[in-house]
Formats: sequence, structure tokens, C-alpha cells
Amino acid sequence: MIPAGRTGLGTTEVAALINRKALSRTVRESLPAPISREGARTFIWDAEQINAHIAGTDIPELSGSTPAADDELLNPDQARLELQDTPTPETFDAHVRDGSIPAPDKVVDGIPHWKRATIRTCDDLLDREEARLELRNQITAGAWGSYIHEGRVPDPDVTVAGVPHWRRLTIRSWDANRPGERAGGGRPKGVKETKPRTPNASKAARRARLQELAPEGDLPAADLARFAEAEGISERTAYRLLQTIRDADA
Repeated sequence: MIPAGRTGLGTTEVAALINRKALSRTVRESLPAPISREGARTFIWDAEQINAHIAGTDIPELSGSTPAADDELLNPDQARLELQDTPTPETFDAHVRDGSIPAPDKVVDGIPHWKRATIRTCDDLLDREEARLELRNQITAGAWGSYIHEGRVPDPDVTVAGVPHWRRLTIRSWDANRPGERAGGGRPKGVKETKPRTPNASKAARRARLQELAPEGDLPAADLARFAEAEGISERTAYRLLQTIRDADA
């Protein structure tokens, strides 16, 4: 993974920086740890860390900011502006609703807030395998390769050292909205139902339990996480449920 805001360098680029034609195993082991995932065929290093290594200075942390800055709470508009390809307010709201953007870390006076570090993870760059593992319902590596080969997955956001990478938000958004068990198989768009749907009793009961905890849709992130664990659902699902309570009270 290439953390948000960082620049990745491949073997050829690193070798050129240290005036070598190639990197032997001994030289590689003397460098800062690669940022490519363990087991990846292609080594990728962080440019700033490599430059610091060459200069003989302290190796910087990958976060690129102080803990205080990482923990700073951002309201929806601030969080939106923090993203690399700044989405419109409507698109940002859609990402929050479908779970592409993580559940907020805190709700203040009914307004969701995210830590800067939480939002920045949306811009992390994932290689092919990391992108597959980001799927809510994971598929085999072979099936994922077919998806990519057939063009059923968005084009990579960037290629680093010959390796295609996708932003975490790109994969999450595609996954949340792709045709399939959640979006496909239903009636055609624009066709009305002939009879009302039967309410899902278990979902209604879960929503009622959450509403008891948060009558106005205001619940600390830690409490929401505990609720999700107790209900056996993801935090993203719990947050979407909380959002329905908040919207109903709006």
C-alpha cells in the first residue's frame, strides 16, 4: 500500500538515485522497509524515506503529520476538502451513505466529524491484491483478475513501478454501487412495485434498538462500534442505520 500523499519509487528508480544499475539483496536490506505489501512481486519504497536514507538523516514517518494533526476532527465540508480529488458535497454525502467513506469518529451536535487520519485512508493507493481484500464480499484472486481483465473494475488511478494501484475510495465506491446482490436482480429502474414489500422484521427490530440508544441519531463512535459488534454487523452498516434515524428526525 502507498499511504495517502506519499510517492512510491520502484527498484529502477531507487537504483538510479544511489548510482547503481541494479539493487542486490544486500543493498535492498540496507534500505528503509518497502511500503509495498509483504509478498508483493514488485518492491516499492517511499520517496521521502529513500531520500532521507541517502542524505543520512532521520527516516520520516509515513503518516507525514503529527499525531495531533491526525486526530484533528473535521466536519463534513472540511473532510470533503481533505480528499485528493475533491468531490462535490452531494458526492461526498453519497459516499458516506453507501459506506465508501468510513463511519464518523464522533458526532457533535448531530453533525458527523472524522479524524483527519480516518479521511486520509480513503486516498491510500492499493495494489491489485489489496484492492481485492477491500471488497465487502471477497472473491477469489482468480475471479478478481477476471473482473479486471474484462474491464468490470474501474481503471487504476495510478501505475507505480509498473503496478496498477487504485485509491481505497475508488474501490469502496465501486463495490458499494456495483450491480449484484445489492444493486442488481431487482425490478427495472422506473418500474413500480405491484404490491408493498413485507417489512424485514429483524432489521426493523435492530433499528428500534439503535433508536433507543440514540433517539435523535446522535451516538458516540465508540458506542456505535459496540452496538455494531453486539448486533453482528459492520460499523458502516450501523452508521447507515443511524443516518436513517437522523434523517427521519430532520
